[in-house]
Amino acid sequence: MLLQIKIYLIAVSYFLGALFMVLFPPRNYDLSGAKLRMTRSTGDKIRFKPYANQKMVMTTVEQFRRHDPDVVNVVHLTPVTFENRTILALELRSDKQTRKPGILIIGALNPMAWGAPNVILELSEKLLYDASFQTPFFNDYDWYLIPLANPDGVEFTHKIRSQPPLDYEDWVRNDTMRVHTRPSQWHKNVDKDAKEKNPACFGTNINRNFAYHWQDDVHRTPHRCCQYYPGAKPFSTAEAKAIRQYVDKLGDVINLAIHLHASFSPKKEYILYPWRYSLRSPSNFRTLQDIGEYAARQARLPDGRLYEVHQGSNDERIAGTLSDYVSGVVGIDLVYLIKPYHEMFPNFTDNKHLNLYVKKSLTTILSVVRGWRSSTKQNTLSFFGRDVEF
Repeated sequence: MLLQIKIYLIAVSYFLGALFMVLFPPRNYDLSGAKLRMTRSTGDKIRFKPYANQKMVMTTVEQFRRHDPDVVNVVHLTPVTFENRTILALELRSDKQTRKPGILIIGALNPMAWGAPNVILELSEKLLYDASFQTPFFNDYDWYLIPLANPDGVEFTHKIRSQPPLDYEDWVRNDTMRVHTRPSQWHKNVDKDAKEKNPACFGTNINRNFAYHWQDDVHRTPHRCCQYYPGAKPFSTAEAKAIRQYVDKLGDVINLAIHLHASFSPKKEYILYPWRYSLRSPSNFRTLQDIGEYAARQARLPDGRLYEVHQGSNDERIAGTLSDYVSGVVGIDLVYLIKPYHEMFPNFTDNKHLNLYVKKSLTTILSVVRGWRSSTKQNTLSFFGRDVEF
């Protein structure tokens, strides 16, 4: 009898709530993401098939802005890069009348992560036009996306992809071989110093260039030729400056930040959190670990493995990173570094590798968001002692 009364009261409550929404719709309903603008079917095939460069990113985000100016804003970050390219930020807000929890995602800071811009463009389109992503992801959050944080580095690696590879150390030393070969790896931008005698010694590793415990992991500055050269000083690169200005301006708007990176070792895929410069654990490490483990379970890899989830410094101490800066200086509590496997210099015309990287990355990003939602009980109702998310 008591159970029947509870069911009856719940049914009446739902009916009265629905009636209220019909009779008194939200004042800003027409401006909100609750009203679908366009839908498309969810398919397994990715929509953005070629590896994205700066031109493709600019064209795509401009199409988003023209089609949906009420919810899409494109920000041109300053300063421009060494080769005069602009880093773009794509802001997706389903309701400009109110502030919702903000999610920041930055991709392709490392130019070897060719597929990262494709992931963020694909995610943007799904948030905007795919009904299964609009609720809960688009309508419940504001999204701040930087698809291509190192456009010069990505363009450089794309251009040299067809040349035969040579070990990086040999490539730097051998002037003759360097003309017709490419380095086996490249993790920097392409800024140059006119005083440098060796023409192969150029570029700065942007993910070592942020001003938070800069160079705390080394006794002396690595040589300019090194793939992990952190710059002459913090924020010496235009890319790091541009990201700093944008992220600092957002400030308290961001609740969750994700740096989409790549692992270049097969069977080694990670969900990492700060700190990377120190073995000291952050004060909220238990929350970060729990959300990461939840995401790893939800985003189980195709071969059945789980992402490795732990503090970034457990494998190697790295100072001056983006994730540590966002956490330690900007003050964002939830910061993750996601590293699905990505082959270095993959076959440019074979989409299988790109398709797999995009799928894994999208699933992992959204699983982290779901883990965060689950930890905060956001959009959760309790029915007879059992939590149900909607």
